[in-house]
Amino acid sequence: MRIGQLADAAQTTPRTVRHYHRLGLLREADRRANGYREYTMDDVVRLVRIRWLAERGVPLGSIAALFSADELDEGMSDTVADLRALIGSVEAEQAKLARRHGGLTAMLADAENGRPISALPAEVARALTHAIDTAQSTAVHVALERERDLLEVLAMTGNLPEEFLLSYTSAIADDKARPIYLALLSDWSNLEGCELDLVEEEIEGLSRRLLDQFDEQAVSNLKADTAGFGSQMPVLLEDVIPDPAQREEVLRVQRALLARMTVTGDRK
Repeated sequence: MRIGQLADAAQTTPRTVRHYHRLGLLREADRRANGYREYTMDDVVRLVRIRWLAERGVPLGSIAALFSADELDEGMSDTVADLRALIGSVEAEQAKLARRHGGLTAMLADAENGRPISALPAEVARALTHAIDTAQSTAVHVALERERDLLEVLAMTGNLPEEFLLSYTSAIADDKARPIYLALLSDWSNLEGCELDLVEEEIEGLSRRLLDQFDEQAVSNLKADTAGFGSQMPVLLEDVIPDPAQREEVLRVQRALLARMTVTGDRK
């Protein structure tokens, strides 16, 4: 049979057959006196087998190795290892697709319900949107929008610790905790544009109030879940908080929390 008939028998194309020739997967048939190559049923069997393996995800290079082991009667150990590796790759891809499906499903639900598409959990995204829409001052409104943007970036880059997110959710989504959090955020917003030496008392007082929100268990959880958190930040603190007084407030609370984490660790 001619190359076209061979390709038809395997439901492929002459171009694919020639590609397999170049890779050494399929022999080139001998030419007859008329100049045409003449393929046999053995070639059909091999070509169909190549196509069957390829359609099941076996790379062409692995097909070549599989044929070689079979032809040399070297046993099936290498083939088993190759197939296990291929199955592992498929399972990893399936897990990736499942995560993608879950993400797209959540995005669809947000879109269908008129909510902004967000990388944050629905409860957090809803609570933030509500807090922004009902903010009592422009400063708090802007601060909450910046906060949402930063949390989105951390979530999208995989740098948002679970315990941090849980603590934030309890602060922003709980009807009793939210007013306290927004009051703290309002005072922090009022630091913007102030000279450091003129608001030292305000910074210190706000630091104490912020630290009062962290009990020992919260500090312990934060320590367990935020190892390396600061080093994984995709942007510098100076970029996130350009105002010196506001940045000093954050750094002061951060230093105090780190000290409390160290004490908590020493007790264990």
